[in-house]
Amino acid sequence: MKFFIKLMLLALTATSLYASDITIENSRVRLMPPSSPISAGYFSISNNTSKDIILTKVSSDRFESIEMHNTIKDGDIMKMVKQNSVIVPAKSKLEFKPMSYHLMLIKPNKVVLEGDEIDLTFILKSGKSIPAVFKVKKMNTGSAHGKHGDAMKYMTRPDFVFPAGVKGGKNMMSKKIMFGYKFGAMEMKSLKNGTNSINHSSIQSLGYSITPIKMSADMHMFSIAYAVNEKFSVMSMLPYIEKKMEMKMLTGGMAGNIHSVNSRGIGDLSIAGLFRLSNKSNFKIALSIPTAEYNEKDHNMSGALKTLPYPLQLGSGTYDLTLGYSFQEIFDDWSYGIQLNALTRFDYNSEGWKYGDTREVSVWLAKPLSKSFSVSFGLDVEHQENIGGKSASRNNMIPTWGENNFSHLRVSSNIGINYKLPKSKSRIGIQCGAPIYRDVNGPQMEPDFKCKLGFSTMI
Repeated sequence: MKFFIKLMLLALTATSLYASDITIENSRVRLMPPSSPISAGYFSISNNTSKDIILTKVSSDRFESIEMHNTIKDGDIMKMVKQNSVIVPAKSKLEFKPMSYHLMLIKPNKVVLEGDEIDLTFILKSGKSIPAVFKVKKMNTGSAHGKHGDAMKYMTRPDFVFPAGVKGGKNMMSKKIMFGYKFGAMEMKSLKNGTNSINHSSIQSLGYSITPIKMSADMHMFSIAYAVNEKFSVMSMLPYIEKKMEMKMLTGGMAGNIHSVNSRGIGDLSIAGLFRLSNKSNFKIALSIPTAEYNEKDHNMSGALKTLPYPLQLGSGTYDLTLGYSFQEIFDDWSYGIQLNALTRFDYNSEGWKYGDTREVSVWLAKPLSKSFSVSFGLDVEHQENIGGKSASRNNMIPTWGENNFSHLRVSSNIGINYKLPKSKSRIGIQCGAPIYRDVNGPQMEPDFKCKLGFSTMI
């Protein structure tokens, strides 16, 4: 019995001596908003022994996981890099502080409040464990770290990515690959001239013998993106498109007859480069390569195979350049963004025509509803010019063949939902909307409803 007691005393004495040789001081956790899934921990650790020690793990019952990170500079971009282990040299002191080594405390199991004392356990490579108590405090980490830290903490929020209907994307972490899919659907039943709705009689009075009744367009967009580094990403996008239009004969012996025509196939390939300007903004340049058909045909009411009007073609037949700019500001409880896009057509296709240039502005407000869901409200403004040139296959019977019937100014409102799949790098988004103002040049069909559903995952 006496031997056992002496052995216990010896063990306790050795543990006490070991703990005094390795001390953790000034330990604190940064107070974050209640909705934040991540916080940061800082402390200093002193190794008073004659050998290096290696920290391999940190744990706490209050968090799902704790990671050790180091902030490093890559060019003029600061980024956090996860550390599987950290060495504390013999007879030295290492400080975990903003813009350096620090702890990332991920997904608390209950709200972290100012003044809370949180137990953490540090595991060494030798197998020894060191307990420490961290106090939750408000702290000013400095503007540089604040901006970078905020950018990193917001990455897990559902509103970090743009709404599904916003074109393009954001820069990713270096060497990451993202796969994406978007399905877009649009329905057209409205006939407009200027800002006024018109009927089939109005179309006939303008000299046309056929009027479009309704049109639908579905698009399946497949994309892949690769982050070359923190500042530059490349992206490739290829759509599969399905279009259908119903038309009604207004004159002659077939007056009143309704006929539908279809087109489907691969759309134009787009190759884009995305340049990070800051943690909040990026610049995009994209080249559209004419891989789609722009001379699609279908049978008309008489059964003859004829070239379809401009809106039913699958591609432009031209090389087109898009320049874009995106800006997003994320706050603790909400975010907003704006995106500008300008598409320019450089030349006429082999059929002698080209689509008009397009300018677009998208703005949105988003608010997280939970760790997984966010809702967004937005406006889109689009201006498109008339078609240039003239197709050799055109006819004057239907307004959709009129080159001067394509220019328009359209303002649409929309609502969207983003969903981030728990414990994954995958996201789902949906955004739907309808026009609230339209001013068109000449009689043309206008969208009544549009919707986009998107999925992305990163590896």
